[in-house]
Amino acid sequence: MIGVRQAVEAAVSYVREFQELIPPREMRLEETESLDSGDWQITLSFLENPISGQRSYKSFLIDKDTAEIKSMKVRSIAAARLVG
Repeated sequence: MIGVRQAVEAAVSYVREFQELIPPREMRLEETESLDSGDWQITLSFLENPISGQRSYKSFLIDKDTAEIKSMKVRSIAAARLVG
């Protein structure tokens, strides 16, 4: 079973695999959550607009045993505020 550090590293590594196509700017770790299943949900944010400071949020579901990415979803700011 992987820990939170390995889960975050898996999410960051996944994003970096695609940086040629979609370069991430100022990536930040926003949230970590251990789910009831044992899998991890990791939320990262990226600077979309340097002038306004607007950020986009991506949520990653990480397998508890293999650290493989099961899914990546766009997370809206409104959803992030409702959860917190």
